[in-house]
Amino acid sequence: MIISNVRKQLGAFSLDISWCAGQEIIVLFGASGCGKSTILRLLAGLEQPDAGRIVVAGRTLFDDTINLRPEQRNIGYVPQYPALFPWLNVRENMLFAITKQAQKGQQPWIDAMTEQCGATGLLGKTVSQLSGGEAQRVALVRALVTKPSLLLLDEPFSAVDGSMRIQLRKLVQRLQQEWAIPVVMVTHDQTEAHLMGHRLIRLDDGRVKQEGKIDAMVQQTDRELRIAY
Repeated sequence: MIISNVRKQLGAFSLDISWCAGQEIIVLFGASGCGKSTILRLLAGLEQPDAGRIVVAGRTLFDDTINLRPEQRNIGYVPQYPALFPWLNVRENMLFAITKQAQKGQQPWIDAMTEQCGATGLLGKTVSQLSGGEAQRVALVRALVTKPSLLLLDEPFSAVDGSMRIQLRKLVQRLQQEWAIPVVMVTHDQTEAHLMGHRLIRLDDGRVKQEGKIDAMVQQTDRELRIAY
């Protein structure tokens, strides 16, 4: 994945970033308003850069002449607030990005993802009946069932408790390795960042201020990490 000279002006805030990512889990961290979620939205196609180039899996998603729509990008995105469609039931939300024909051939895979995300018991519910953690699990199923070429996670487990949170972390780690794809993740949970991340990128006021392999970054003092988050 390549993000080259990507710029986005949002009022008085200016985002200006360039970095490359391999088949790894990248954790973005920094103070609120530094641009973490904006980067995910630019990658997903929900925001359009003012300039720059975005390439994922050797495919250009955005440059001076190309701007693929979100549904053309094959990107799985779990926003901080799940943004499920209230007029669809849980199952319909999970399968929103898959055609009826594709669903028939992929049913075993869909069932497996639903079970592994702890969402099988939610299929009979409406969106309004879901707790925050349940909605996050449904949103994760929706992002995974398409087998994306890039997975974007914005505080994806913040409302999920206990053993289920550990299970979902391990699931994302396993699928990232099996699919050999980049994962870009925003989390304020330091333990989660250290357990899951291969590389950490620290943002400050819309720019990359520090980045490095997780093993090197965790050598910082507790005080420096608290400042970073």
